[in-house]
Amino acid sequence: MKTEFGLWREQHDELFYKQYENPKGGLHFHSPIELYIVDEGELDVWINDKYARLKKGEISVALSYDSHYYSSSKNTRASLLIIPTHMCKDFLDAIKNKRATSSFIRDPEAAKRIRACYDEIIKDSGNNIKTLGYIYVILGIVMESISFEQVAEKMETQLSSRILLYINEHFKEDISLNSISAVFGYNPSYISRYFKSCFKIGINRYLTIVRLKEAILLMQKKGNSITYCAFESGFNSMRTFYRSFYNEFQCTPGEYMAQLTKGEKI
Repeated sequence: MKTEFGLWREQHDELFYKQYENPKGGLHFHSPIELYIVDEGELDVWINDKYARLKKGEISVALSYDSHYYSSSKNTRASLLIIPTHMCKDFLDAIKNKRATSSFIRDPEAAKRIRACYDEIIKDSGNNIKTLGYIYVILGIVMESISFEQVAEKMETQLSSRILLYINEHFKEDISLNSISAVFGYNPSYISRYFKSCFKIGINRYLTIVRLKEAILLMQKKGNSITYCAFESGFNSMRTFYRSFYNEFQCTPGEYMAQLTKGEKI
């Protein structure tokens, strides 16, 4: 599944909220903060290298430039809240040079308080001062509910987004840490440390995940062979593809395809 830069979010730098039935979203990233509140059913969420299956009342929090992806089955409802950067500058300053070690809020009381603020934002959509107050309450609860750690390197947002965009555009090619470092004019060891400090995931593992998501998307289309899906996603050998697929999903590509045929959900 292609990692996308949320250009529309950047261009429409405004508060956004909406409830979705059976939400799904390709792997993407952007500067606004994105929260999903599960109202019914279950929501599968990947944020950077972390995965969780969230249940009713639980919340995911994707911070600025966190790479995130959503998937759900039938009978799932979730409420989305997009907070633009100009509405949360104090929060962003407070977490500057930090990364979340956990991106999911499972505490029922914290989630309930966030949900109440979300409902008030919808109710008082014309009152900008009141809305801003509720946003800050939500972000305060987020700071209390998820843990952060200091990053080793000073984060340069422009460079981090450029690297993600480059991977997005070239992941089907034979790229690596060395080739990516050469493109940006940095030592590979620096890019490796920098990328991990920004996104809490190694650049090679991130590249593998992007390719696996693309392979999954191709496998869900009838008529595509496993070999086609592997090489079309950027893997250079079937052995690497099978090993990576099993390590990520705890089943073989063939088992996954068989379950798709039966209509089961992985």
